[in-house]
Amino acid sequence: SGFTAGMKIKQLAMCPFDALANAVATFAGQNYGAGKIDRIKRGLREGIAMGVGYGIAIGVVLFFYGRDMSMLFVDASEAAVLDAAGLYLARLGLFYWALGILNVSRMTTQGLGFAGRTIFSGMMEMIARIAMALIFVPIYGYDAITWSDQAAWCAGILYILPMCLICIKHIEKKLESVRMA
Repeated sequence: SGFTAGMKIKQLAMCPFDALANAVATFAGQNYGAGKIDRIKRGLREGIAMGVGYGIAIGVVLFFYGRDMSMLFVDASEAAVLDAAGLYLARLGLFYWALGILNVSRMTTQGLGFAGRTIFSGMMEMIARIAMALIFVPIYGYDAITWSDQAAWCAGILYILPMCLICIKHIEKKLESVRMA
């Protein structure tokens, strides 16, 4: 029950990441069409900076007030449920900045026309979640569950951020060859 309450708060807190990522994807695609590679790079940097900034801000809120926020969905008399939700949200709060990197990198890559490559970052996240469920949850129980999202986000970043930079480099070379022709 605590995890479910925490998930609802988590999903509310994630909404700005979705909006930012969609804006960055559109920005990257438009500038690719205009041949403005420097604007794509700047958009990626600034998008990540905004995402990380929001992630830190909401992370602080989740860390310190997650338990209280859970009372939107759980009765105040359910102390054990609120404690479980609070623990989950506090631990999420420590890594919410990572979603700024993950979502912006993924959607920039997609906006540049490399949607197939973004699927693998989702697969990396899924592999991390499966590993957490099969390896760590049987040993550590709920503690491992509270770290599963963060493990997935970091696994996704390990793939998508370098892939995003590779895709930008590929486009840069492509645009240079078009200009030289």
